[in-house]
Amino acid sequence: MTNLMLLPDGMRRWSQANGVDLDGGYAAMADKLIEFMEWAKEEGITTLYVTASSAANHSRPEAAVITFMDAFNDVARRIHKQYAFDFSGSLDLVPDRHLEELAELRDNSAKDSGFTLHYILGMSLTNEVIGIFNKLNGKIPVLTEEILSSNAYVPEQVDFLIRTGGAVRMSSFFPLTSPYAELYFSNLLFPDLTRADFDAALKDLRDRDRRFGGYPA
Repeated sequence: MTNLMLLPDGMRRWSQANGVDLDGGYAAMADKLIEFMEWAKEEGITTLYVTASSAANHSRPEAAVITFMDAFNDVARRIHKQYAFDFSGSLDLVPDRHLEELAELRDNSAKDSGFTLHYILGMSLTNEVIGIFNKLNGKIPVLTEEILSSNAYVPEQVDFLIRTGGAVRMSSFFPLTSPYAELYFSNLLFPDLTRADFDAALKDLRDRDRRFGGYPA
């Protein structure tokens, strides 16, 4: 079982480079994400975590927030009968109508498909830690790793993480309980990613010597 996290960056720049509006850029993102899911499934990925937004993204003008949320909802709408779908994150930041539809799509998704698309919305390590503390404060005698994981935005270890768009940083996107996730940064804008690019990224990640803090074997 392998879990992959995707940071699909670069839609605004792709829109500008291709002479289309932001809606067109995110429509291209939606199509590419569905392609990406198929590639991941074919390569044995069982859960694809997608950082649909950071907390800071929700401070953008309302029209921009609606644009990216419409696109991510569209993907979930298109795949939920074929695959399992789930989501987590700073859900209080997500517009009500988008959140309500995502909940309905999750509840009606193909839970026994063997592959899950999982969105993290409003991702922020600060929000995540504060939220877990406030939720559990006074309710448990001691915080354990198991309790922390079960309340985290990403409830299981992420093996590999791919970020497109050229930025070599995590911003607000690092999964709290995955200290040994292997990271791959691509200069490509997400809608330009090809199967060959994905295969090269996955080969690089899989070829690494993962020691998890220990000595070489």
